[in-house]
Amino acid sequence: MTREGDLPKLYNYNGRRFDITDTLGQVDKDSNGRIIPKKDAQGRLVDNLGRRINSRGYLVDEFGNVIDKDGRQIFENAHLENDEIPKIFPFTKFNVKNITGDFEMDPLGNPILDRDQSGALLDRQGRKVNAKGYLIDQHGNIINVHGKQVFKKEILDNEGDIPKVYRTGLLKADTASSLSRLMSEIEKNQPSEFDQ
Repeated sequence: MTREGDLPKLYNYNGRRFDITDTLGQVDKDSNGRIIPKKDAQGRLVDNLGRRINSRGYLVDEFGNVIDKDGRQIFENAHLENDEIPKIFPFTKFNVKNITGDFEMDPLGNPILDRDQSGALLDRQGRKVNAKGYLIDQHGNIINVHGKQVFKKEILDNEGDIPKVYRTGLLKADTASSLSRLMSEIEKNQPSEFDQ
């Protein structure tokens, strides 16, 4: 919550800020807080104003992409998990070094990688990476140095890069600088969800 008691604005994968309330349909809820959607003549879920929604109450277009009240796409349907949008706050901690392999860069800024007998890309420590140098599991999902999945393969761009919001410095860096060490002492019980 902000000082005014509002929800903070979120980021989508492209780094665009949006207000989550602009993506929610107007629906009634039961005593447990679950939405009670209506259905249109074709059996599709709609809000109280007749706008198409998904099972979580987010406004959607005909393809299931989450949109805002003005019809602008916020998240692709493929990026939703159980119809839920990713919650990317400005204070979300993220350090790209936790998902990047160990490699040198060529003069054009591309990772210099090795290959195993089957042709899979490897970093200097023999760990599987994709063409961008991100650590991956056997399915191509991005993992951190501890082996925990951080990004599903489906949300990577066609070159294997992570969403733009994580590459642009918009999010709080999760580093081990002296200031962050001091802050981590203060915030001891708030570890980054990407480092677990």
